[in-house]
Amino acid sequence: MPLPKRNVIKAAIVEILQEQGTLPVPVVHEILAERFNLSAQDKAVLLTSQPQYKVEIRWARQELVVEGVLERLPASGRGYWQLSGKINSADLYADEALPDGPYKEGSVKKITVNSYERNKKARAACLAHFGYSCMACGFNFELSYGPLGKNQIHVHHIVQISSIGNEYELIPTEHLVPLCPNCHHMAHRREPPFTLQELRAMVKSAAKTV
Repeated sequence: MPLPKRNVIKAAIVEILQEQGTLPVPVVHEILAERFNLSAQDKAVLLTSQPQYKVEIRWARQELVVEGVLERLPASGRGYWQLSGKINSADLYADEALPDGPYKEGSVKKITVNSYERNKKARAACLAHFGYSCMACGFNFELSYGPLGKNQIHVHHIVQISSIGNEYELIPTEHLVPLCPNCHHMAHRREPPFTLQELRAMVKSAAKTV
């Protein structure tokens, strides 16, 4: 049978790397071929002198790299694929992205980041500057739900946790961005969170498959 749609291939690649960690490219190819029940005949189909299934997998991998899900490995590591960071559980939401105790410095910083996102004055300054549309996908609650959706949106703290020190001062128009709940959730699917540019790349890539 032929390979499924690219978004299915991408999901399978992420799942495999979550389960098994960094893997050599040939191993990823073989696992995917087995998972999708590719026959020897399927594997023999060529596209520009290369096996078509490998070309399709490579394109899927490239999209994941652009989206920030897979690591951009140096030249010496091109033979291996790995995730760009820890992928959090799909059940973990943005305001729940806290580790189990005891809380140490890194944990405290994460709690602080969440407090920045909920700070009313910082939120107001951010939204006065950027407006109430999601900066990743463009979703606007008021346009979709009418008056009930007016002024509804999450804000997301984009400064890397590792860069926050004792003298850190929040600048709402530089450190916060409006995100819809869906994009906010997806931002926190990885540790460190996906960047705004990576989220936009995911949305753009996913739109092509519809």
